[in-house]
Amino acid sequence: MEEPLILAKFDNLVQSGLVLYDDKQQIIEHIDGDLKFQFVLTSALAKKPTLTSPQSQPEAGIPKPEKRPGSDISTTGFELGALDSHLVIVNKFCFARPHLMLLTFDGHKRQYEALEQVDLEDAWQLLSSAESDYVAFYNCGQNGGCSRLHKHMQVMPLPANSFAAFLDSPGEPETKVPFEWFYRRFEGDVTPAALFGAYKDLLREATKVAGDYTANAAPGAVCPHNMVLTKRWIIVLPRRRGAINKEAGVNSLGMLGIMAVATTKEIDNLVRVGLTKSLAELGVPKRI
Repeated sequence: MEEPLILAKFDNLVQSGLVLYDDKQQIIEHIDGDLKFQFVLTSALAKKPTLTSPQSQPEAGIPKPEKRPGSDISTTGFELGALDSHLVIVNKFCFARPHLMLLTFDGHKRQYEALEQVDLEDAWQLLSSAESDYVAFYNCGQNGGCSRLHKHMQVMPLPANSFAAFLDSPGEPETKVPFEWFYRRFEGDVTPAALFGAYKDLLREATKVAGDYTANAAPGAVCPHNMVLTKRWIIVLPRRRGAINKEAGVNSLGMLGIMAVATTKEIDNLVRVGLTKSLAELGVPKRI
């Protein structure tokens, strides 16, 4: 899928009002200890549902969007195209241009399951075809920050200056985050098998330090985790909680210091409870 075509379709959906994107969003930086956080303040997230809240209802006169069997994500009107095993759609609530979702064709696949090789293969295909620098991420499980159950990844332009930025510059010292994370830089050509092998190895390491995640776990559930992927590296980090409190959920990019919020009240709430301390509690605190 070509990036110019994706952007053109994205802009059309925003102009139609079907997709919410705030082109006047603000970036607000905050230093907490040794870490620099970036808040993306955007009105586009004001009506975003959570896993326990209902999705927004269609306006009067607009047909109710259809869902695939087993799915809890509406795709009608948002579709951009298809890859080998995934439907590519535009996220209704966007904090990037574009902000895409890769949904498994099988609507019964669940967000608490591990990624499969076909999942990573399609994400890699999308990242590799883009002229710009993009990132794919997966919020695995409710404690991993997911808001829908139908298995999906998200793809958007790679934010600058995240905690993972050191991975783009060989020799740059590792960012000292307060939680356990596992990563691998890529060297040379990356095959689907090698990419999947790297993910499995990192997930195995994450699972070792995660502790018992099986209480009340659904059949097929793996250790709640975040996976973040670019053309140069992959990160897997285990999660113990999906949110700091009812008002402050944190997804994969949030764990890397990029936090999208709808109001300044959310920022104040996050800052008040302590950003660095909170990330340690959401993940697995590093042993000192």
